[in-house]
Amino acid sequence: MRGHLQQGRRELVAGWLLAAVATAVYLLTMSRTVDWWDCGEFIATSYLLQVGHPPGAPFYQLLAHCMTMLSFGHPLWVAPLSNALSALCGGLTVMLLYLTLCELTLNSKFIIQNSKLPIGPAVGALCYLFCDTAWFSAVESEVYAMAMLFCSLDVWLMLRWRRTGNPRLLLLVALLLGLGVCVHLMTLLTLPALLWIFLRGKKTSIFNLQFSILFTFFILLGLTPYAIVPIRAAANPPINQLGDSFAAYIKRDAYAHAPLYPRLWRERDSANWQQWGVSDPASLWDNTRYYASYQLSYMYLRYLSNNFIARENMAYNPDRKNFSIFNLQFSIFILPFLLGLWGMWVQWRRRRGDFIPVLLLFLFGGIILNLYLNHPCYEPRERDYAYVLSFYAFALWIGIGAGSIASKFKIQNSKLLLLLAPLLLALGNWPDHDRSRSHAVHDIALNHLQSCDPDAILITYGDNDTFPLWYLQQVEGRRTDIEIHNVNLEGYYAIRTLLADNAFRRPVYVTQYTLDALGPYLPGHPRCEGLCHRLLPTADAAGDPAPLRRHLADSIRWHITPTEYLDPVSRSFLATAEKIFSPSRK
Repeated sequence: MRGHLQQGRRELVAGWLLAAVATAVYLLTMSRTVDWWDCGEFIATSYLLQVGHPPGAPFYQLLAHCMTMLSFGHPLWVAPLSNALSALCGGLTVMLLYLTLCELTLNSKFIIQNSKLPIGPAVGALCYLFCDTAWFSAVESEVYAMAMLFCSLDVWLMLRWRRTGNPRLLLLVALLLGLGVCVHLMTLLTLPALLWIFLRGKKTSIFNLQFSILFTFFILLGLTPYAIVPIRAAANPPINQLGDSFAAYIKRDAYAHAPLYPRLWRERDSANWQQWGVSDPASLWDNTRYYASYQLSYMYLRYLSNNFIARENMAYNPDRKNFSIFNLQFSIFILPFLLGLWGMWVQWRRRRGDFIPVLLLFLFGGIILNLYLNHPCYEPRERDYAYVLSFYAFALWIGIGAGSIASKFKIQNSKLLLLLAPLLLALGNWPDHDRSRSHAVHDIALNHLQSCDPDAILITYGDNDTFPLWYLQQVEGRRTDIEIHNVNLEGYYAIRTLLADNAFRRPVYVTQYTLDALGPYLPGHPRCEGLCHRLLPTADAAGDPAPLRRHLADSIRWHITPTEYLDPVSRSFLATAEKIFSPSRK
């Protein structure tokens, strides 16, 4: 008994050590400011407790709000503190993955007994730490790192309950299930695995009527953070996306709901379907081919490969719509994936009772979710974050596979070779995930605001056009004189009414995205001023170059260093901007 307690204490210390390492890596590489997509909205809505997009993330907002309070009113510290919350959640998730692997391999041949640090769980945890999707979510203000913390905590607690039989652990799981929903609905994908562990726990007799009522109460208690949505909406904050009703907000009625069938469901994608060999969208064969080639292969298996094989090892043929693997130059990067496949096989052969819950996490977080989402062709952004639970499950198999190999070759060199798997992921992914010096999003958003005259109206189109601007106004207090209207949120007819009522009394600007999407339907004549286009009543008025010179000379600023890493889109944008804004062109 004493030896078992000491072993458990060693594992706990090792888990916290891994959490510290993971958190340090994420903090070193996290963004110091706002990023693309929902990050700007999450920072702004958390900082001032406003109402973000459906179905909301109230518990995430509450915790992020507490983090941003540590800025003590300094606006430039708000974004780093909000991003640091994701880094902390990501680090704790790595620890829980390690402890979960220790539970799954307890008293088994998958680990070397009497080892100070079980090598298998450590390899699995480190591979998850450095994998593409988990790292990406842990360095920005998004909900997925925190959602995975709740998922991993639920799984670990259920495995602990199975071993100890402590009913209080079940009540804690119930509370965490409710709180997890208040972060992201993805946490519900753990339910099949949790239910399997419970039914196989041989202690189901405790679930009598009294305990069932208590269990339900704790779930409802976990859902109480949702009360802040209607409360804050009633205060009418600047960002208020509650919509018509709270029920519609929770059900996400504002978004299109994809059916399970047909797979070719969005008519406006018909031109893109043809690229995937679809000739008849009503055909069962074409629907099946589209699902296999685009939705399953391109929108899931590609992401799984990017996480554990490496992009350099994958060659995608856009004409034949398939992949070729094993690029000899980068073949060593397939090591984590091979360990995962081996761990899957080993667990199936030796511990089938534990294999099923891991398989359920993998399937419901991956292939089954892929079926449910029914991705349109094409998505506006990569959706790998939706499948992070599946990658978590695969990291569990990596840990089991590494432990199995280490137990067969009980020599020190085998441990070093196994640690090569996470090392390869770290070396391959660090340049792509280090955002510590990236200010591109902040600069682009600020220069959009700086391109506008005082008291202007700015019409935006899409998330990246809008959310960073919200952050700058709501958090940093930049150019609050500008009134921002988003076409997607307010609707085209509301924007037309706004412009008609204004009748050019106030300066009106549109972003490039807005001009591309609605240019022919906008009143007046656009003239490029900085990064925006000003709408002028007549074409003749567009001939005065003085405002253009003023905007370029006095307002547009970049603080990009030559060695800073930028993604290809931002790098291309900045290269074009540098040519336009160079002194010789003014």
